[in-house]
Amino acid sequence: MNTLFLVDDNKVDHFIMQSVLRQNPLFDSVKRFDSGESIINYLSENKAFNADLPDVIFLDLSMPQFDGWDVLESLNSFYGSLVKKIKVYIISASINKQDINKAFTYPFVSNFFSKPITNSNFSIIAADIQTYNLD
Repeated sequence: MNTLFLVDDNKVDHFIMQSVLRQNPLFDSVKRFDSGESIINYLSENKAFNADLPDVIFLDLSMPQFDGWDVLESLNSFYGSLVKKIKVYIISASINKQDINKAFTYPFVSNFFSKPITNSNFSIIAADIQTYNLD
């Protein structure tokens, strides 16, 4: 079973992602978060409960107040204490090479995709998840 947490403050992006997810049934369960702070609070409260943690997080970088960079930094501080290793995919409107390079400094970031996510992006993610599940 693959569980996805989607972190994005934009309702339109949630709607687009929902449509793409229907076309690519890779995840059995999807939970949505509208802010970076809410995902960090959830993960820190549930870090010892394997069943409550996602396999994958789709993370937007641009959010008000507590943005995706804050999420990455916070997650980095307690990632080692999670009972499950989570793969993070950046799904961002940014195409800035500095943002891409910075995102990959976090060891749990698996890939960086520009919005909107496409079916070909999902092919990459599916192959990555399958390899990860075999390890």
